[in-house]
Amino acid sequence: MMRIATSSDIDSIVEIENLSFEVPWESRIFRSYADYPGFIVLESDGFILGYAVLVVIKEAAHLASIATHPRFRRMGVATALLEACVLLAKENSFPLIRLEVREKNKGAREFYLSNGFEETGTIPRYYLDDNAIVMERRV
Repeated sequence: MMRIATSSDIDSIVEIENLSFEVPWESRIFRSYADYPGFIVLESDGFILGYAVLVVIKEAAHLASIATHPRFRRMGVATALLEACVLLAKENSFPLIRLEVREKNKGAREFYLSNGFEETGTIPRYYLDDNAIVMERRV
């Protein structure tokens, strides 16, 4: 079931975050988004499979974070979350979704390209140890 994340989901989301990223977000960041319509989870039998955070920056939808629990990767979880974000953007009349991804993260870049995103720029040293590739998808 796809739904808005609540404060009771934060521990599970932080676990996924810590398993997914070298420099994870702190729990307080996720707590600040609790009950925000763009903070969604995919849940099955009470277990959070993945989450996404879609926020508004300069009149565009911005995919701030997305992750899937390692046990459920390559099972369509991230694709379902991404499509839910596209639907949210459409429902709110945003013309595109923008995101940044590590230049070194070839797998993520390929995932976004296969889901209709285009690489539109580079931000040097966006991350402590890497550049960011800016990607966009019209909705």
